[in-house]
Amino acid sequence: MLTFTSLWNLAAVPSCTTYPERCVSLPTLTGTVLMPVVALGTWRGSYKECIGNDYACVRAKAKASVMSWVDVKGDHVDTANNYRTQLEVGEALAQKGVKREDIFITTKCPGPLGLTATIQCAEDNLQMLGLYGVNTTGYLDLLLIHYPNVIKPECYGPSSDPDIQKECAGTGQFQDPGTAARQETWKAMELLQKLGRVKSIGFSNYNSTHIAETLAVATVPIALHQVEWNPLDHDEDMLALCTKHGIQLQAWSPLGGDHGDILSNPQVVAIAATHNTSTAQVVLKWSLQRGVAVVTGTDNPAHMASDLDLWGFTLTDQEMTELNNLKP
Repeated sequence: MLTFTSLWNLAAVPSCTTYPERCVSLPTLTGTVLMPVVALGTWRGSYKECIGNDYACVRAKAKASVMSWVDVKGDHVDTANNYRTQLEVGEALAQKGVKREDIFITTKCPGPLGLTATIQCAEDNLQMLGLYGVNTTGYLDLLLIHYPNVIKPECYGPSSDPDIQKECAGTGQFQDPGTAARQETWKAMELLQKLGRVKSIGFSNYNSTHIAETLAVATVPIALHQVEWNPLDHDEDMLALCTKHGIQLQAWSPLGGDHGDILSNPQVVAIAATHNTSTAQVVLKWSLQRGVAVVTGTDNPAHMASDLDLWGFTLTDQEMTELNNLKP
């Protein structure tokens, strides 16, 4: 269990107090809270040694990674129900003696589950992350609806049935629950915020229609939208839409994901040489200068330290344009 020295408050984690330029403001019910713009993700795709659905490997890697992240002064961790790493995140933070107010924790509930299941999902995350304290249920800094669709019941977890394997491949595992389900789930998110379980709320992987559905019923600010975003794959219209409505955009796969090896791109290599930085630092800095926060994924402590060392250089307008134009 994390050490509690204060109840739910809007105090910033240490890096945001010392280096406010490294954080962004997210809306809460009573004001704003500062979020570090560089987070460590704990998705299985971050751990290349973990083959397929080897979640024992994933959980062990996640725990070790979070402990290393704390060692290099990282103070924002991203997890999710679908990552199955919440227990290990909580254990790592507890073993490192991290105070609750010194870490920013983001987690996600899987899709539009409806009112009751979303409330239960948040409670389950609080328990798994070890956030329950003395006389308090604890709180999450940021809770997101992970995606706009729901996973078909038969598609949870691996299966040896070839017909189920075929049906659940790729996007086939999802089904659209409809507008009403997404709106009801958003109302559950608002209730969690009013109950003090969550500071800020948002969603992930929504399109413009899903955002419009949510805006139609939202009575509190939408804090953040997490999407795939990198120089090879970025939706300018989505950034403009989120900016218009005061929604912070955050990138998953900020280093290119499955869209190609951007880190060896000659233009990126040349820009990195100019600034005496790594190519990864250049690509992450591009997102930050676009106003987009990032979730990185690595179990390499040296890479973690590098990912946090992004404020000693600034990309020029020309370099930003070159990186913008890398998208096919």
